[in-house]
Amino acid sequence: MLRRLNFYSICFAFGVSVLLILAGSRYTDNTNYRPSSESRRNIRNYLKIEDGENNSPQPLPTNPDDGSPNIEKILEKTRTKVKFDLINYNYNTSGVQKLEDLLMESGGRPIRSLIISTWRSGTTFLGEILNAMPGNFYHYEPLLNFNIVQIRGPPYSEKALSTIKSMFNCNFYGMDEYFEYGKVHAYQFSHNSRLWDHCKYKKELCFDADFTSKFCKLFPFQSMKVVRVRLRLIQELLEDKQLNLNVVLLIRDPRGVMQSRKHRDWCLPAPDCWRPELVCADMISDYVAAGRLLKQYPGRLMVLRYEDLALNPNNTAYKLLKFLKLSPTPSIEEFLHSHTTVEVGGVSSTFRVSREVPFRWKNVLNFSNVEDIQMVCKDAMDLWGYRMAHNASHLASKEFNPLDQFKVTQ
Repeated sequence: MLRRLNFYSICFAFGVSVLLILAGSRYTDNTNYRPSSESRRNIRNYLKIEDGENNSPQPLPTNPDDGSPNIEKILEKTRTKVKFDLINYNYNTSGVQKLEDLLMESGGRPIRSLIISTWRSGTTFLGEILNAMPGNFYHYEPLLNFNIVQIRGPPYSEKALSTIKSMFNCNFYGMDEYFEYGKVHAYQFSHNSRLWDHCKYKKELCFDADFTSKFCKLFPFQSMKVVRVRLRLIQELLEDKQLNLNVVLLIRDPRGVMQSRKHRDWCLPAPDCWRPELVCADMISDYVAAGRLLKQYPGRLMVLRYEDLALNPNNTAYKLLKFLKLSPTPSIEEFLHSHTTVEVGGVSSTFRVSREVPFRWKNVLNFSNVEDIQMVCKDAMDLWGYRMAHNASHLASKEFNPLDQFKVTQ
């Protein structure tokens, strides 16, 4: 009897053990292998690509915070993401057959675009339009460490142009001052959303010349905005056939420029920023340089007024893309819609009701302020098609349209 009881006890214990093992195995399987909603989304996205349903691809994450960065893993994921984001891109618009033709890593030559302007002239908005392009690497203000100064020639011109050229060639070696400045001014990097996508998890990546150089070479499009170099100096860059640079000169009414700078603390100590006669002398210099460069380098320079962009953002943006040999994408259309119909944020925000911005100075500046600017800016305003306000009543009148036609004489 005792022997039989022991036998049943052993059988019962064995059965319980088996049940516990199976339950544990099921729990482990459910914990480790049940796909999350994000995984299911990514699986569906990959299936859409395989099935040809790729009209509206969703972005793939490339930068989970998983501890110390694996550089090769980041680079490989970025390659995959660039290819994915441009799966429907029309490469014929850019004069090539395939993505690799635009990748420096593959021996190709990217589409390079340079915006030249001055402070508070709409460059942030224009720069963000270009950065809405999938596969774009955005060199945001590479000359920030030069401080608030306009570079018209020596002693800064050689270093400034060398910096611009090196960055367009994805060569960040030896740029210690640039990286040191960025360590305490994160916005130097954060506007480059594709780079910052990784640096926000591991800031050291933004200060790593080797990583930045390799990462830059993965992108088919490069854009840059510069507000410290005058147009006539850019001829040296246009002469570089390998660079094959396209340049956009952005001009704004000096009354709007000065009103926008009026309460910026960083502007007040710098004569190049707060003296309208210097601003307008640069506008005249840019006009003369534009005429010469349009003739010498046809198809490589576009002249654009901020007011025309703000009043008619869609048509102007598509003309810009055509000039730059970039094909319009849904992401650019989405950016234009979301950033031109509502006002959000502070003075540096690009979310604006764009048609209301260009002439805001009419309601903020009194006629005395306007007259002081016009007195030293008449010649520049005539060249660029900006009408004068004759008196306070004229300034306040709804019939007063500050915009006139202009033409750059070649």
